[in-house]
Amino acid sequence: MTILLCLPLCVWAQQGEIGIFGCNIRANKLKVSKTDCCVEVRFMLNLDSLQLKSNRFIHLTPALINGDSVFALTPLTIAGRRQNIVHQRNREDSFLVRRNNDKKQTFNYLDTAPYKEWMNGSRLELAQDLCGCGGTLLDQDMIPLKEVFFEVPVYHVQPVLAFIAPKVEAVKHREESGRAFLDFPVNQTKIYPDYRNNHTELEKIRATIDLVRNDSNTHITHISIHGYASPEGSYANNRRLAQGRAEALKQYVRGQYNFDNRIFSVQSTPEDWEGLKRQITESDLEKREEVLEIVSLDMEEDAKNFRLQQIDNRKTYDYLLQHIYPSLRHSDYTVAYTVRAFDVKEAKRLLHTRPQLLSLDEMFRIAATYEIGSPEFKEVFDIAVRLFPDDETANLNAALVAVSEQNYPRAGRYLEKAGDTPEAIHAYGVFYMMTGQYEEAEKFLVQAKKAGVTQANENLKQLYLKIENEKQIQDN
Repeated sequence: MTILLCLPLCVWAQQGEIGIFGCNIRANKLKVSKTDCCVEVRFMLNLDSLQLKSNRFIHLTPALINGDSVFALTPLTIAGRRQNIVHQRNREDSFLVRRNNDKKQTFNYLDTAPYKEWMNGSRLELAQDLCGCGGTLLDQDMIPLKEVFFEVPVYHVQPVLAFIAPKVEAVKHREESGRAFLDFPVNQTKIYPDYRNNHTELEKIRATIDLVRNDSNTHITHISIHGYASPEGSYANNRRLAQGRAEALKQYVRGQYNFDNRIFSVQSTPEDWEGLKRQITESDLEKREEVLEIVSLDMEEDAKNFRLQQIDNRKTYDYLLQHIYPSLRHSDYTVAYTVRAFDVKEAKRLLHTRPQLLSLDEMFRIAATYEIGSPEFKEVFDIAVRLFPDDETANLNAALVAVSEQNYPRAGRYLEKAGDTPEAIHAYGVFYMMTGQYEEAEKFLVQAKKAGVTQANENLKQLYLKIENEKQIQDN
């Protein structure tokens, strides 16, 4: 270490030697080590080139510093002839070296300090004072010498993430769907709005349509109605009821809104055997397996219905009639519509009220107005993947948000639906790097780099640093 006492300091360190350019004291073999309870600091001062006047001295104090915590080790005083005599008389608590000008001279500094936890990760610095006759301070400075680690510090990877912009949705097509359980008198297809619970069910349908119709940002393009009947009775009659009741709902809606007949489509399923199978599978019905076996038979519907009636003297069938079949009589409806495009300001207003009107591209442009990694930034991508759960871009960006939150199980689930684009391959590489799967990480990051993902370069550098860091920790 070379110490400059009167000029600006420039510190360098290499292979245990620390120097300060433009000066004439050097310190070699700098070492800071830890025993069971102490910290040992040692270095060798080379004074060969130092010219020190008889009435001057240099006062050096090594110190360990970490934030507000400071421990000063034993000072070292390098004195000219007269100042050496003064310091000997005063018997100061410091190392004292008399400088013999024009002669080769070294001093091996060694001191210990009681170990404190804060010392791991501290800095070793050297306070220097140049003083004249009578102790007059002529110059002083603080010289950083070394970062002190008694254990190899853990290298924390800060991955560079590659979010991608979704494709622009030229025309935004959206749908609102629902299911109504309308009641009809036996064998009838006419809707009576005040019959049983029909008022509530019809209100559900009107609310769905009104949500779209009353929004100036949307335009209804199609309304589909699909009617279902339950399996009791003859298949032929159920076919008539299912289709007739679906047509009746269409006419009811047209009468309420005066829609053009051309925007409607009507379908029907005479008997909802799939719905029956689903509900029985999820139930704890005593004869569940026997019922499911009959439901799955490849035979005419009327024959299957008859077989169901034979189970345990019709007890199971009576249960189905009372508790299952009513829910199989339903009308499913879908309102299809288009949505106009929004600028970022408009899109932000809709994000928390009607996010389904936004495209992925519009959401991405919202996210771009926030700081990367901020809560607002992350929230946009969370909303996007909830609204577009099968979109590869939405899943990729959501996976990167999960990685940034260190929620790796969630990141893994999103990545499964993120596709195989170069950016998705890169995301897999980052995921494997952050979860300690370094061989897989390298393979995917190298592949992404070759595919032109520029962020892969930095992540590969960090991956190799992390691998080397873990080897050093193991060897320490």
